[in-house]
Amino acid sequence: MSNNTEMDHLKDDWPYPLFLINPNDNCIVWVNDNALQWTKMSLKKIIGSKISDILIFDESNKDIISKCYYSEAPILVRDCSLQLIKNDKQICHLTVFPSGQDVGLSIWPSSSRSISANIGDQSVSGLGYLIAHELKNPLSGIKGAAQLLKQDVEGKEAQDLIDLISSEIDRIGRLADKIEVLGDPNPVNFTRVNIHKILRNARRVVQSANPDLIITERYDPSLPSIMGDADTLMQAMLNIIKNASEACSEIKCTPEVILETKYRSGVSRLSKGHGAAQYLPIEISVTDNGLGIPESISDQVFQPFVTSKKEGQGLGLPLVAKIASAHGGIVEFKSEPGKTTFSLLLTDRETI
Repeated sequence: MSNNTEMDHLKDDWPYPLFLINPNDNCIVWVNDNALQWTKMSLKKIIGSKISDILIFDESNKDIISKCYYSEAPILVRDCSLQLIKNDKQICHLTVFPSGQDVGLSIWPSSSRSISANIGDQSVSGLGYLIAHELKNPLSGIKGAAQLLKQDVEGKEAQDLIDLISSEIDRIGRLADKIEVLGDPNPVNFTRVNIHKILRNARRVVQSANPDLIITERYDPSLPSIMGDADTLMQAMLNIIKNASEACSEIKCTPEVILETKYRSGVSRLSKGHGAAQYLPIEISVTDNGLGIPESISDQVFQPFVTSKKEGQGLGLPLVAKIASAHGGIVEFKSEPGKTTFSLLLTDRETI
């Protein structure tokens, strides 16, 4: 996201005030409509102003823009004191994140907390253009390198790994094309999908990067195929399984991830448009024995840029939430030290 045109794609969907700031002079170079409404300022007046002329940060966060820029990593601050010029102080959550040569600042009122995927679902619609753009840029170079590498390696196992890389590059390219329209009522052309095949492929990708990780599969063979999009479902499962593998990478005991499918009764979602409840009996769960999700972010894991990882960008779970919604389903989680489970609940019906 390196220019204002790309930021404009976030304007209609981002549910909170959002600023783009030049870290060299701390001047505001772009804002969304919610920021204008929140500050009660005109676009002409706010663009070019220093962020310090608009907002007063508390002492511990006054250098948050420069800290984010030089660390090249998102920063999440909960329940901080923030004051609009000539207004009373208020308690807010801040997310500051690198954005090309600039720094993005999103401000959430402290009352805007949710343990559901709904906010992540809404926000990631606005991120569609950004993610697609960032995915497509390096793909051609990676694929070219893989093709050159294949000419120089010997052995079936090495050739198979390079073929896996190439197939993943192609899948990511197709995925990038689809992410931009994930917010539409019918975002993809659904076909009958074998969810177990997707899980096995996702396992293979994650296992190739983590050969010491134990991945246990517990599948219900009686589950039917579902109506869905294989590429986006693959991405959702990859995001969840990768998170699980990273969550248990620092524990002292043997790291283990369990992939499980089963029928689950009693879960439904209100269908959009016609008010009928849609049952979600297909449960796909990923469980790890890691340290668990920190309580400080447990109510915001589906919101963009919220992450406990030092190098993380906080986009994986919001994208999972969006993919689940596009399939008429939901994603939920339970977490405690030693056991965290993310579950994707989907319908077995053709109408979504």
